[in-house]
Amino acid sequence: MKRFSSQMNRIGCAAVCVSLSLALGCGCAVLPPASSKPASSASVPTDSSGKPLYDASRLDDGQLRALYGYDRAGSSTAILCGSKVLYQSARSENVTLLQDVVTGETDYWFRSWSDPTGRGGRRSALYDKDGTEVLAFDGEQSATLQNGLLVLQESRLVNGEYQDGYSGYGTCQVIDPATGESLPVPEGAYACVVCGDRLVYTCYARPADLADDEWDDDTSLHSWVIVLTKDGTQVYGADTSTAYRISYSPDELTDWVELDTYHADGAPVDQMLYNPTTGESFTGYTQTCGNGTACFVTDDGRYELRDMTTEDRGVISTFEDMPSHYFPGSVVTWRTTGDYGYDLHDLETGEVTPLYACSVTDNTIALYAKNGSLRVYDTDTGKIITDTTVEPVENQQSVMMDSAGNGYVWLELRNNDNYETTATRVYGPEGLVSDLTHLQSKYYALNYLTATPEGRPLYCGVSDTLSNSGSLCDVLDENGNVVLSGLGSCYSYYANSLNHLPDHVFVAQRGFYYGWMDTDGNWLFCQSIFSSINSDDELGY
Repeated sequence: MKRFSSQMNRIGCAAVCVSLSLALGCGCAVLPPASSKPASSASVPTDSSGKPLYDASRLDDGQLRALYGYDRAGSSTAILCGSKVLYQSARSENVTLLQDVVTGETDYWFRSWSDPTGRGGRRSALYDKDGTEVLAFDGEQSATLQNGLLVLQESRLVNGEYQDGYSGYGTCQVIDPATGESLPVPEGAYACVVCGDRLVYTCYARPADLADDEWDDDTSLHSWVIVLTKDGTQVYGADTSTAYRISYSPDELTDWVELDTYHADGAPVDQMLYNPTTGESFTGYTQTCGNGTACFVTDDGRYELRDMTTEDRGVISTFEDMPSHYFPGSVVTWRTTGDYGYDLHDLETGEVTPLYACSVTDNTIALYAKNGSLRVYDTDTGKIITDTTVEPVENQQSVMMDSAGNGYVWLELRNNDNYETTATRVYGPEGLVSDLTHLQSKYYALNYLTATPEGRPLYCGVSDTLSNSGSLCDVLDENGNVVLSGLGSCYSYYANSLNHLPDHVFVAQRGFYYGWMDTDGNWLFCQSIFSSINSDDELGY
């Protein structure tokens, strides 16, 4: 692979060689504090008797959370820190939490809003846990936090039209939010991956002979990668290449990056796993497999699984099929040809077990084998949490499986080519927990919801017609009995660390309110589905 300094003239971007500009020089200037309204708290809604509708004391843990109105047209986003509501957005705004993809910390949130004085009619700002504005920016910015650094990208798409040529590539800047310092950014950079103390930039230069109204059909050939230290010193470069983060959650491989190199003759793309700090590189990279491992294809078409956390990056084992998941003592592979499907490999005995399905959530993996065994493993230790046997349905051909965490598994068994569900069951450490097959005619959708304080599972049943209580959703116990009704919706999509909720809490709508509810039907936090109607938002529902 050529060094960066040898390829400047060939791609017609001599200015990029050593011309480094501060992030402020990329057209994405940091501004004084925004003149738009500051973050503000919302009052607690009350019922007809004046009693507060929710008690947020269980949220009082200092964590940032966001309630997104995903399923409500016109609804706003609420940002909370513990039990305090920091901000209630207008419908025209974009508001998101920023979790550091390396450290896992969530100490900031980001907001973009309409402002006719801003570039493209938009402005953006970064806020802390107190709701205080930390930094303000011109234009519509997309933001990530990587190892304590704020990485911004502003698209050149403004009011439906691309600026500076017909290209969707934007400009990039990197800022230390603790100091407000802007780090050096190479000219042409539009993306950055932070790996340890190294900044891996992907740059692009539109060919000079390409008309403004023409697409660049060879963007990858006109892209290159530069690796800089924080003071702007270049330590690596590669032409006709792009760089990608290999993980979007904290893990053992955040110091590695995928480098893809393209060829003008149409040869296959070279995929390489590269460590900017040590300079190590491994070709044939395909994917990460958990616990600090990565898979590589060999010259003879087989696959090597390597432990990238050891000093020698040693090979764990070689497989005919592609590894997809590793946990201590075992590897799951995916058959990419012929009879597609998963296999479980015991690394100690060499035994291979064909699987119906596998499902991963948090730190567990559920494996349902064609011999009828169902096991859930702790992916950190390899310990078996659930070990039971599933009674198949007649002529069983397929299965839909979801791991619900804590050793519980949701199974929908199917017996024909139309993928019609014949049986719906839930298994756990004690074996069969629930058989909900008899509810399939009543509810067109059945899903695991959460657990009670006693550890028993609760489910959400969604009916296609109004039930007797006038509800579209019922919360059901393990035997299918209704424990809560009158809900417009309920689901448990806030199970991740970024928006982690207290135990036994789920997302629900009841009446004209939408928010976080516990298994007794009490609101921890809720907002009106009409909350987007405010002084700066003329449209409402």
